[in-house]
Amino acid sequence: MAGDRRKLEQEALSLRAWAEELQLFHSVGGAVTRARFNIEGGAEMFSAEGAEALTKKPITAVGFNPHEGDDGAIVVYTARQLTKAEQEALASSYEGETSVTFEVAKPPVVDPAAAPPPALVPPGSQWSRYPCGRSISQANVREAGTLGCLVQDKEGVIHGLSANHVTGGCSNARVGSPISAPGIKDVGAGQPDPRAIGHHVQTGRFAAGDPSTVNFTDNTDAAIFRIIDPAQMSSWQGDHFDTPAQVADPREGARVRKVGRTTGMTTGFIQSQIAGPHPATFKAMVHHSAEEFVEYRATVYFQPAYALRGQTGPFAANGDSGALVVQEEDDGSWSAVGLVFSGNASEMTYMLPLKPILEAMALSLVSGHNPPSEDK
Repeated sequence: MAGDRRKLEQEALSLRAWAEELQLFHSVGGAVTRARFNIEGGAEMFSAEGAEALTKKPITAVGFNPHEGDDGAIVVYTARQLTKAEQEALASSYEGETSVTFEVAKPPVVDPAAAPPPALVPPGSQWSRYPCGRSISQANVREAGTLGCLVQDKEGVIHGLSANHVTGGCSNARVGSPISAPGIKDVGAGQPDPRAIGHHVQTGRFAAGDPSTVNFTDNTDAAIFRIIDPAQMSSWQGDHFDTPAQVADPREGARVRKVGRTTGMTTGFIQSQIAGPHPATFKAMVHHSAEEFVEYRATVYFQPAYALRGQTGPFAANGDSGALVVQEEDDGSWSAVGLVFSGNASEMTYMLPLKPILEAMALSLVSGHNPPSEDK
């Protein structure tokens, strides 16, 4: 039995509005929820004693999960870990209609130049064709992210899909800019030789600014590049599984997996959908020539966004941005549901839904393209 999604979202937004009213909500840039959603603020959500802990450990996000228990649950994310006593005091005084749990999650700061060393790829997995789930970047910056999947447009032209901040320079890369595999940060002695696998074509909407003045609901962190030689690419996610042909909406509580440049193949679950606009601060350096470059830093808000947790360890880390997230359905099949846009090896992974990205760019997934059995 699942809880009422709309009712849970309204409850989560009310809790967020209460936290903002008391200045207990500290997201990057300070989002204005009530003005955008017409949610009444001021009603007490926790006792004064319970809320005292939030003055030093502020709320960074509020999520909701309709599939948790019989009635769903609210998830409160804080900048620092609450003690067991603090959690009990808050939970016992909660004025909402459903249960509440507490997790740690700092607002994401996304910098592809800060990616740690990549996951070890066994020699037997060094295909001649380049699979998804591996390292890529703009060809003239020392960064690294992940090739999420192959997609095709209405004319059947094959492109690579990743995060905007990985291959699109946060919408500052010029059309035709080359994309390198592996990413330039992963180039070195004993590593695969770099090669240009495509050229930048398009980014999704990526408008920075406070959500009280910017239409953030269409924002997404996605970019595509035209593949130079599709015969040299594979739709497989590393050597683990093929990109599904099916696309679905994310479902809280569902089991998910991904293959990324830094952490390789990991499994986890969708913990919640974040209520209201969720911020991420992006840093990027984009070079147009030896003399011309753009240094970018801004906060961009996204809605919807989803919080993911790893099953036995981190689901993603820096460098996994752009990775495709696939979800296990009730019948045991797998569907593509999102792209990783921020991951922290010790905390939370954030995902944006895939379906709106594909619909906005008129793209479809490529599956069954050059599987391992056909690799030469």
